[in-house]
Amino acid sequence: MKKFTDLLNDLGIYGYNNISKPILAGLVAEEPILLVGDHGTGKTMLAEKLAEALNIKTTGYDKEFNAYDAAKSMFEDLIGFPDPQKLQKGEMDYINSPLTIWNKRFILVDEISRANPNMQNKWLEIIRSRRVMGKEIPNLKYIIAAMNPLTYLGANPLDAALADRFLLIINVPSEFNRNDLDAIINLDKKNIKNKNNNLKTMLFDIKKIYENLNLDLVKEIDKHVLDFTENINKMGLQFSPRRAGMLKRSICIFTAIDIYEGNYTPKKVNENFINAAYNSWNYLVTDNDPKLQILKEGLVATSNNANVKGDDTIFENYKNKNKTDDDFIFNNIFGGKQNKAHNYSNNSNLGNNINNSDDDDDQSDASVFKDIFADGFNLFTEGFWEMVVKGNDKWKPRYDRDK
Repeated sequence: MKKFTDLLNDLGIYGYNNISKPILAGLVAEEPILLVGDHGTGKTMLAEKLAEALNIKTTGYDKEFNAYDAAKSMFEDLIGFPDPQKLQKGEMDYINSPLTIWNKRFILVDEISRANPNMQNKWLEIIRSRRVMGKEIPNLKYIIAAMNPLTYLGANPLDAALADRFLLIINVPSEFNRNDLDAIINLDKKNIKNKNNNLKTMLFDIKKIYENLNLDLVKEIDKHVLDFTENINKMGLQFSPRRAGMLKRSICIFTAIDIYEGNYTPKKVNENFINAAYNSWNYLVTDNDPKLQILKEGLVATSNNANVKGDDTIFENYKNKNKTDDDFIFNNIFGGKQNKAHNYSNNSNLGNNINNSDDDDDQSDASVFKDIFADGFNLFTEGFWEMVVKGNDKWKPRYDRDK
């Protein structure tokens, strides 16, 4: 049984192993996904190669795939010019062109965080309902949007309503191992296998498994979603009913992928919950403070009784790739003590990177001094950034070590 990662390699896409499952889930669900990653990491190539693998025409006047630059595309580029012959008959229709969206089956909305607010609203209608000004785009099945991290100059947080329409928000890797990098720099486009790759068959088979999951398994997934939603809401953030429904679908599809690839075990449910919940966290793109501590503690609280060791590398990857003035938050999450207000010290579900001990007595004097020094340095750095660089004279520290 060929795995999706192998199929991606056949298409010339390397280094996406850790995010292959959410990408595949978006294709199975035929729901929009958002890729967040540095420039030059293959986001556009991924969309185009997936379209080709699905036998969607990517060239020519009547091409069915197009990559739109949301920062530059005008509304007229999407809809085209009104058809004068139809207007004479009292009908409103538009002349098709390679740019217009009416015949598209697969689109990439690139640089969506750089679109002006007016165009973001236009894209919201397309992403939400496959319509433009109420007119249906009849064949549009696959939508991928892409953006740079919010640390990039000109990349703005997405409107919450727009971000809430994406099934999954996926952080594209910015670093590639030596083997993947070697394959990328020596890629021979002539040898890329676009046809007869069985992607359409793979999607069909996984969808059938997804639609026929065991009811007891679905009930277990429901419990994870309900517990997680309640925990996040108790911690003061909104996890909308729509996102809860998307989270359930994602976990179910992740599980169906495991069954399809022969990797399913009972422990996978909790691991898929962690993976899907992280990739459902729209604060990653709607707020300069992604609130990862609350996410982590919500995952810990939900997974506490599952006795399953999950994967916490998602947090480390995000931390390492997004160096901002909010680094002090990550230092406290990953290097300092856990927040005592949410103490789940018996949990080991999220991997070795989570600090599961809150026992201050075990620290040496040197360790305590190191923590205090690090905290002071982080506060000084943040204060300097806010008050001196940004000129924010109303800034107040958000961190109190004694809490």
